[in-house]
Amino acid sequence: MKLKSTLNPKAGYFLDGMQSYQTPASRIVDIGVEIPKRRVSNEEIAELIQGPVKLKKALPSIMERTTGNNLRAYAPKGTVPSDLAVRAIMSLVKRTDLDINTVDTLIFASTDMDMMEPATANIVQHKLGLKRVNALDVSNACNSFLQAMNVANSLIATGAAHRVIICSGELGSAVCNYELGDVKELRVKMGGLTLGDAGAAMLLEAAQGDGIGIEEINLMSFGEHWRLCHVPEKLDWRQQGGALNPWFYLDMPELAVVAKRFTLNYLQQYSQLRTSDPKASITDQVDFFVPHQISRTMIEYVCFKEMKMDPEKVAITAHLYGNTASTAIPLALRWLMDNSRLSIGSGKDCLLYGAASGFGLGHIRVKL
Repeated sequence: MKLKSTLNPKAGYFLDGMQSYQTPASRIVDIGVEIPKRRVSNEEIAELIQGPVKLKKALPSIMERTTGNNLRAYAPKGTVPSDLAVRAIMSLVKRTDLDINTVDTLIFASTDMDMMEPATANIVQHKLGLKRVNALDVSNACNSFLQAMNVANSLIATGAAHRVIICSGELGSAVCNYELGDVKELRVKMGGLTLGDAGAAMLLEAAQGDGIGIEEINLMSFGEHWRLCHVPEKLDWRQQGGALNPWFYLDMPELAVVAKRFTLNYLQQYSQLRTSDPKASITDQVDFFVPHQISRTMIEYVCFKEMKMDPEKVAITAHLYGNTASTAIPLALRWLMDNSRLSIGSGKDCLLYGAASGFGLGHIRVKL
């Protein structure tokens, strides 16, 4: 297949390297997810906190007011990321009647991992019973899944792969810090308390020439902001001999400033690229806007207050599942499908917008 990838000369600072496929190389066949049954409310989180009684009582309302999130899913103790990924893949298999042995490439894309070595994809492969497959990990914080889609699209475009499963398993509950000495510590610890557990899987194959598939890919990072969010919490954990019981450090106020500034500039440039009408919204140009689910408050501020998007076209699941890191976007897509608002083969345009520690951002536009 001969592909045409063009760079638009009118694109702004964020978009001058965007890949635009006039003829999509790959398409999404379907998505499977694994969402643990246990839902943990802000009130339950407060009960887990080891800290002053006054702070514990105030915490649920603080979290609700700050993030708009009230629930997150927690997996049973003993669960590892590959377990969630495998369950999501099995859900995908049931939806598609896929012969798992026809998959030639398996990508595990997550902030989490079973082991530092080998690749968690190898463990997923073993649990699936796959004897031979090109199995690898792709890691880029909460943008891991989007980056894996980028890799899979390139592999399929060049003929190096034909049928690719991307999977992820996130155990955010494992890196929460429930020790709070005072309210000031919420600045760097509250982000961890919003994390949820989940698994996701996506099957990609070569596009069929009908316009369905991945239309745009544009991902990037600005590394000067990496210290704002990291695991382990100690920057010198290597020098100190390794990490024991690491927790998720997020300077929430500072990262929020960075994320809002970059995201608004990015989305404004994208909107200007796609239309000359200054009053037009991104949701006038696509059927659904599917952002990373860091918090409901953040999404509503950016999408509704600043970018004037149509609320019916913006997928928000952060208040249902919490921030599930790399699985958040595929979970949101599956949520739209399960609620009969989106379906494979519908031809609807979805703009998947990612944001991640690092600081990373960007989008993939796909016609389903």
